[in-house]
Amino acid sequence: MLPCAKILTPRITTRRAFTMIELILVLGIVVMIASLALPMVTRTLGRQSLKQGANRFRVAMGQARVEAIRTGEVQAVFFLPNGNWFNVGKFSQLELQSGIAAREQSLLNNRIYTGFEENVLPKGIRFVAGTLSTDSRSQFTLGDANIDQDSIQPVLFYPDGTAQDATIYLEDDRQNRVAVILRGLSGSARTVRVER
Repeated sequence: MLPCAKILTPRITTRRAFTMIELILVLGIVVMIASLALPMVTRTLGRQSLKQGANRFRVAMGQARVEAIRTGEVQAVFFLPNGNWFNVGKFSQLELQSGIAAREQSLLNNRIYTGFEENVLPKGIRFVAGTLSTDSRSQFTLGDANIDQDSIQPVLFYPDGTAQDATIYLEDDRQNRVAVILRGLSGSARTVRVER
């Protein structure tokens, strides 16, 4: 009989942890992917705020149109160029709206909030420019109103459902722009992204 031979079996070891090199490699890959994705995410969020601000302003225009039809009086959406405040009201209250606008913008600049926050563009968004048509009806309505480029600007809405033709530009901190275009004949507004 042959002596008993030992059968050699390979020893199986189980690994319970990662090596430091493996962890550093995985961490490096995660950081690289995050650094590539972060600018796209921030840009998308910034554009979302800009779109949200334009939508708020469009809603205010719709409210002004409805109120003009309901009351039979000329209504306006008042906004501050280079500011972030706007409001809907009777055009005949231009002086009152100018006072409210100055007060609200001052409070917002000092981070004091009042009940008019729904009439404020999202943080980092501001009105930068606007073109308002001046037809005979708007000239008659504006009359002797003293409106300069840096003060409160009214966009007029008439009782028959029409409005002034207007294009109002909004800009974010990264200088992305959108335009809110108001078609006077129908009183409807739309938002258009403006390429640099």
